[in-house]
Amino acid sequence: MALPLVTLLIAATLVAVYLVLTIHVIRLRRREHAEVTITGSTELQRAIRAHSNFMEYTPLFLIMLALLELSDSYLWWISGLGLAFLIGRISHAYGLLVGENSTPPVFKGRVFGMMLTLIPLTASALSAVVLVAWVLVH
Repeated sequence: MALPLVTLLIAATLVAVYLVLTIHVIRLRRREHAEVTITGSTELQRAIRAHSNFMEYTPLFLIMLALLELSDSYLWWISGLGLAFLIGRISHAYGLLVGENSTPPVFKGRVFGMMLTLIPLTASALSAVVLVAWVLVH
C-alpha cells in the first residue's frame, strides 16, 4: 500500500494555515485582554470564527482525501481536490478577517471560499461512492 503523500502534503499546508489563524486569535486575545468567556471586539469574534470554521471543515475533508488516495484514486484528482480546498479555506478566512472590515464590507472572499470548500468536500464524497460502486460491480 502506497503512502498518501498528496494528502500528507495538503495536510501539512493546512496545518500551516491553521497555525496562522491560531496565532492571530492569540494575538488579538492578548491585545484585548480577552479571556475565553469574553466575546471581545468584532475583530476578535471574526478571528475566532475564521479559526473555528477552518476546524469545522478541515478534518472531515482530510479523512476523505486520505481514504480516496489510499483507495488508489487518480493523483491528479486528489491533488485538485486538495488544492481547491486549500484555496477555499484561505479565501474564506481572508474574506472573514479582511473583507468584512473594508468599507463597504466585501463578502466575496467568504462566498468564494465556502464554494471552494463545499465543492471539493462534495466531490470527494461522490468520488468515494463511485469508487465503491465500481469495486462492487467489478
